[in-house]
Amino acid sequence: MNASEEDGERDWASLLPELLNLIAKRPPREISDFVRFRAVCHAWRSSTPAADLPPQFPWILEKRKDPGDPNLKFYSPALDKIYTIPAPRSLDKNILSGPPSHGHMFTINAVPFRTHPWPPRAVSLLNPLTNHEIPLPACPYVPANFWIGLLQNQTGEYEIVCYVHSDSQHCVLAFCHPSHQNNWHKVELDPDIRFWRHFYFKGMLFSVDTCCTGVTKVTSTADGALVYVVPSPVESYSSRDTEEYGLVQDTVGNILRISSKYNSWKYDVYRLDVRSKNNSSPCWVKVSSIGDQAIFMDMKGGFVLRADESSGIKENTIYLLWSKWTGIRFPLNYWAAWVDIQKGWSQRLPCPFKEPVSWLLPNLHRF
Repeated sequence: MNASEEDGERDWASLLPELLNLIAKRPPREISDFVRFRAVCHAWRSSTPAADLPPQFPWILEKRKDPGDPNLKFYSPALDKIYTIPAPRSLDKNILSGPPSHGHMFTINAVPFRTHPWPPRAVSLLNPLTNHEIPLPACPYVPANFWIGLLQNQTGEYEIVCYVHSDSQHCVLAFCHPSHQNNWHKVELDPDIRFWRHFYFKGMLFSVDTCCTGVTKVTSTADGALVYVVPSPVESYSSRDTEEYGLVQDTVGNILRISSKYNSWKYDVYRLDVRSKNNSSPCWVKVSSIGDQAIFMDMKGGFVLRADESSGIKENTIYLLWSKWTGIRFPLNYWAAWVDIQKGWSQRLPCPFKEPVSWLLPNLHRF
């Protein structure tokens, strides 16, 4: 027995790595606690790899009004806490909301309004927690109606960034690989979908007509060919009555669609059924449960996580960040809410930000 043990003290750095790893994963499981745990000593840090982060409740990003401000503000609903994080590499860049990509956000160089001709703009992936940035080739396309996201290819690797550009006559799907410093490659798409909402899942572009018909067209990103068309989930679709929140892919590969009636707090979830039964075409099937999963949606997209009691993620739930037009004098009203899918009721989610724009899944991932 050494002197420290005789005095009733323990050398915590000498604990077995297996025990340290178990301790690190016990509640509270906020990433800030995980970082502090790893900062204690070399032994604690080596026993808890950054990639082995416990399940996290996503944070809410506040809209930054000044690109010259190096600080980003996040709100943790799990702890009811605001984090102000210096992100110097986000200076003079606009943060693009969209599907979070291993804790990285998409940034694009800010340019003065009404600039003509529009210069190529530098795009990057930025992790605000580590200040790790992945530069991408400057994008030559004018962002008229764009969607950007870190995508998953056929092998399950996250490596493609997608950009949908449209004007009055063309619709172009452009993409590049973060691991290769090459140019953007483009695929011509059906110009009829140029102003639709776009979502990407494993080699397929899902384009939803949220203005008129509610139809979903599925296009191959390899050659721009139309794969199939999915009718609206409701017979008499009207954009005046229906508010579309978008599509997400759940943890087992199903494509889900979330919508609701205007001025209603009841939300409908549909699952895409592509299996042919009696020569029937693909269709949306309404579901009352998504099991032990939770959907996180914002204005540009969303993602699905497994429910986890210790992180506070409730099962069969939708967590929403959205904005509504409320009139000419007060055009936008931002709000956050969580929805119980099976019970059909919803509740406002406490949020101190006046303009919450997107979810961020905090991570220490560096690709």
